[in-house]
Order: sequence, then structure tokens, then C-alpha cells
Amino acid sequence: MRQRLNASLYPGRQSGVVLLVALIALVAITLAGLALRRSVDTGIVIAGNLAFKQATTQAGDAGTEAAITWLQNNAGNLNTDSPGNGYYATWMENCDLTGNMTAAVDDSVKWSATDAGGCGMVAVGVQANRLPAGYEARYVINRGCSAALPANDPTNSCSAFQSSSAGGGSTKGGPSYGQLGLGGSAQQYYRITTRVTGPRNTIAFVQATVVF
Repeated sequence: MRQRLNASLYPGRQSGVVLLVALIALVAITLAGLALRRSVDTGIVIAGNLAFKQATTQAGDAGTEAAITWLQNNAGNLNTDSPGNGYYATWMENCDLTGNMTAAVDDSVKWSATDAGGCGMVAVGVQANRLPAGYEARYVINRGCSAALPANDPTNSCSAFQSSSAGGGSTKGGPSYGQLGLGGSAQQYYRITTRVTGPRNTIAFVQATVVF
């Protein structure tokens, strides 16, 4: 008579199943670790990009502030160009400010010593103590006029902020285009364009319009 064998007497028969389960668990843990690492790397890249953006914005604001300071200090000499200070009394509408509109170099601004800058505009640098570490900024200023003449000259066409408060009426104002009267005291528009260069060869342009 055969004796029925008890499966518990042969534990080795189940060892293959345990190994398979262990391998599946190990693969799952490995995939989870890789996903976590990728998530952390993505977070670091996003944080770095935000830091670059903030630093670039700060550098661009520094260029705008430096240009405004120059305008305030030279309010009586804004009818003619001052290339050494990055100031131009006209729109210089033939200039490609960013260098991305056309492939030609004869319509580009001279943003650095290595640029051709064929359009006649030369940018000036912002003092290093105004900028974040590792960044450089240069700017140009354009007055919103068609000619390097007084804004109220009959032959000059300017965009200006014209107040409508005369005669006790509304104090609201708005933009005005064309020739200003000889007695006009409207405030002129000035466009400030700043080019920022930073780490990893990053380049950004910041533009602001101010009224004086």
C-alpha cells in the first residue's frame, strides 16, 4: 500500500515561485525609483528656468531704469541724437532691434563689439553693479518722432501723450499723433529696448515705453 506523501515535507518545490515574486517586486521598485528621479530632475530644471527668468527680468529692468535716469538728467537735450549714450531722437524704423526680422546685418543694432550694427544704432552698457551676477545688459532709447527736431516743429511728426484738461474739462489724456502746435506741451513717448545676455548663452529682449 502506497503511503501518501505530505507536500510540506518538500518545501523546495515552492522556492521558484518566491524567486519570481521577488524579481517582480524588484522590477517594480526599480521603475518607481527611476520615475521619482525623473520627477526630481524635472523639478530642478523648472526651478532653474524660473531662476533664469527672474534674473533676466531683473537685468532688463535695470536697463530700463538706467535709460530713464539718463532721460531725466538730459531732459533739455532730447531733440538730437546722442549715439554715445544710446539715444536717438527718432523711431529709427528701419532698424531691426532684435536681429530676427531679417537675415541682413545692415538693418541690425550694434548690440556688442562683434555685431555689424549696420542700421546706425549703437547700444550702451548698463553698470555691472545694477545687474545680477553673470548677466550683461545694453540698451537703446528711441524718441517717438519722425525727425531729430523739436517736437513742436511743424515738419516733425511725433507720437505724444496729450492732456485734455484744458478749459476745465476732463483730466483724462491719451495718445496723439502728428504735428504739435508751437505752444504744445504734450509729453513725448520714448521706447527703451534692452538686450540681456546671461549664463548658458541666454539672450532676452525687454522693451518698455515711457512718457516725459
